[in-house]
Amino acid sequence: MRNTKLVLLFFTAFLSFQCVETLITVRVFPDGKYLMQFRSEGDEKDIYDRDFPIPAGGKWASDIVQKGDPESGETVHIISSQAILNGSTTFHDANKGPAPQRHPITVEKWSNFFSTQYSFNQIFKGRGIHNKYPLLAKSMSDTGKEGLNEKVETEIIMYCLQMGLENLQDDHGLDDLLIERILNHFRGVFYKAEEEGNLFGVLNDSTARGNESFVLPAQLIKINFRPFSKDLPAGFPELCMAAMMPYVQEANITVKLHDDSFKFAGILPGVITASNSDSVSNDTLWWTFGSDAFINDDYVIEAASIVYHPKRIQIAIVIGALGILLGLVFISKRRKSS
Repeated sequence: MRNTKLVLLFFTAFLSFQCVETLITVRVFPDGKYLMQFRSEGDEKDIYDRDFPIPAGGKWASDIVQKGDPESGETVHIISSQAILNGSTTFHDANKGPAPQRHPITVEKWSNFFSTQYSFNQIFKGRGIHNKYPLLAKSMSDTGKEGLNEKVETEIIMYCLQMGLENLQDDHGLDDLLIERILNHFRGVFYKAEEEGNLFGVLNDSTARGNESFVLPAQLIKINFRPFSKDLPAGFPELCMAAMMPYVQEANITVKLHDDSFKFAGILPGVITASNSDSVSNDTLWWTFGSDAFINDDYVIEAASIVYHPKRIQIAIVIGALGILLGLVFISKRRKSS
C-alpha cells in the first residue's frame, strides 16, 4: 500500500479542530501614544507553534497562564503581552525573511486650530498563497479532493527551490538557463514519480519532521543536483537547501495559520469619522477575521476620529463676529462721510 504518512502529517493542521484565538486591542490616547495588547488562547501544541508569535521582551510586558476549560476538561494556555507604543511598529523586520506573518501598525495624530484628528492602520500582509502554491490554496479550501493532495508538497518544493536558486544566482554566477535546466530536471523527477505511483516514495526520505508540516527531502535534492555538478561550485546542494529554508518556514507557517482566528478591538479619542470595522460596541470598533482574510492578499484594518476644540471654535466665532461688526461700522461711517 502506498505510503500516505506524508500527506496525513501535512494535512493535520487542516483536519484538527484545535485553533488559536488571538485578540488584539489598540487604545489610542489623546497625546497620540497607544496601548497595544495581544492575547492568544489555545491548546499547548498550537499556542507555542510560533505561527503568530506574540511580541515579548523589551518594552513588552508578557504573561503566560493556564486554565481549565469547564466544557472539554482540557487545559487552555493563554499568552498575553502589552506595551505603550508611539507612531509605527513593524514587529518583524525585513531581515527575518519571508516566513513571519507581518502585521505592521501605524497610529497618527495631527492637529489644527479647531480640532485634533487621529487614525490607525494595521495591515496583515498577504501571504500570496495563490501565486506561490495554488494547489495548496485549493487544498486548504477543499480538502476533499484527493487528487490534489499528492502534488502539494512537490509544489512547495519547487517554489522553495526556485527562490533558493534565485537568491544564490548573483553570488555564484548562475545564469538563467542553468536555473531553468535545474528546475525542469526536478519537475521531470516529480512527474515521473507520479506517473509510476511512487511520488510519496521519493519524497519521504526525512524523519526529522517534528512539529513541522513540511520538511525538505534532503537526500532527494542532493541526488538530483548530481547531473549539474560540473556547472555548480562544490557543496552547492547544501548551500541551496540553506537558501530554501526560509521559504520552507514560510510554507509551514502558512499551513499552521489555517485555523487561527483573530479579533481586533480599536478605541480612538473623539468621534469616529471613518472605519472599515465589522461592528461597533459603545466606543469600541470590532473586526473579526480568520487567516483566510490574509492568506493571499493584504487585510487592512483602519479607522479615524476627530476631537473638536469647542473653546477655540467659540473664540473664532466671537472674533469673526467682532470683525464683521467692526466692518459694518466702518462701512456705515464711510457712507455717512460721503
